[in-house]
Amino acid sequence: MTSSNINLLSESKSEQQNHNASKQQAPLFLTRSSVVIAMSSMITQAVQATAVLSAVLWFKVFATNIGLGGAKNNAGTRPAEDTYQKDAAEATAEDKTNLDRAQRIVNNDLENIPYTMVLAWGSIYCIGTVGASADSNALAHIVFYTIFVVCRFAHSIVYIKGLSTARSIVWLFGVICSFGIAINGAIASFK
Repeated sequence: MTSSNINLLSESKSEQQNHNASKQQAPLFLTRSSVVIAMSSMITQAVQATAVLSAVLWFKVFATNIGLGGAKNNAGTRPAEDTYQKDAAEATAEDKTNLDRAQRIVNNDLENIPYTMVLAWGSIYCIGTVGASADSNALAHIVFYTIFVVCRFAHSIVYIKGLSTARSIVWLFGVICSFGIAINGAIASFK
C-alpha cells in the first residue's frame, strides 16, 4: 500500500467514526429525563395545563354521574334493592324529565370527553418531543384545551337549563377545539 492509499483509508475510517458518533447522539427512544431536559418553559406549562385540565374534566364526569344517580333516585329507576329511592309511581313528570336530561348529559360527555383527552395527551406528546421550536403550538394547545373544558362545563349547565341554541353553540365550540387540538399536535410533529 502506498501512503496515499493509507491516507484515503484513514479518512474513510475517520468519516465513518464521525458518522457513527452522530448516530449515537440521537437517542432511539426518549426517556423521561431527555424529554424534560429538552422541554421549554412553555411546553412544560402546556404539560401541566393538560394534567390539570384532565383532572378537572374527570371531576366534571364524576359530578355528572353523581347527578345522574340522584336523578335516577328521584325518578324511581334505581335497582329494587335501593329501598331509599322514590317509587316509580311517585315520580313526577319533572323527575322523569330531569332523569332524561341527566342521562343525556352523561351520554354526551362519554361521546366527547374521552376522545378529546386522548387527543390532548397525544398532541402534547408530539409538541413535547419536538422541543422549543413548538412553543407556539404549546400555547395553542393550552388555549384549545382550556376552551374545550370550559365548553364541556357550559354544555352541562345549558343542558340542565334547557337552552337548546346555547347548548348547540357551546358543543360546536368544544368540537372545534377538539379538532384544533388534533391538528395542532399534528403540525407540531412536523417541525
